Amino acid sequence: MTALSDASQPGEGSMTTVDLNGTTVALARVDGALYAFQDTCTHLACSLASGELEGKHVICPCHMGTFDVTTGAVISGPPKQALRTWKVTDSAEGIELTP
Repeated sequence: MTALSDASQPGEGSMTTVDLNGTTVALARVDGALYAFQDTCTHLACSLASGELEGKHVICPCHMGTFDVTTGAVISGPPKQALRTWKVTDSAEGIELTP
């Protein structure tokens, strides 16, 4: 479990990244909820936080692969492998991410 400060949180409909023990994790806020998922696309390792967030879908800027940020599932290719996700909870210290 890792706690992140409130300053690390993205605004509604936007994304940011944080370092989690050497792994870049993307954070997205959708409908008031915060979701954490691997920032690296499973197709060619492009940064997803550099892409577009449309509702609960993130679109990779390199080859337009689309993932569901709430589950990590692939919505459309070329990626075939889902994203790793983390559970996000609020705590007195800020946001906590757990595998």
